[in-house]
Amino acid sequence: MNRAITSFEQYALLEKKGDLKKLVGKDEDEELTINDAKKIGVKVANMDGEDKKKYVGIINFLGASCNIYNELWKNYKRTRDSKKD
Repeated sequence: MNRAITSFEQYALLEKKGDLKKLVGKDEDEELTINDAKKIGVKVANMDGEDKKKYVGIINFLGASCNIYNELWKNYKRTRDSKKD
């Protein structure tokens, strides 16, 4: 799989912009919640092309020990897999 984000520097630049928070209409100083993560997972699963690669790369850098990461992937996969049926 070709990942859109390959270095921490790329991730840090994107995260400073608050791209994940913008998907759910949050300001930079607001924290993401589990409900936000569910919405983001669905939105990213419905994306195509370079935008999808960018957000998948951002999500991959969060790491599996993060609750937000786990909710993002759970909802991303559920939406993606239901589209295949």
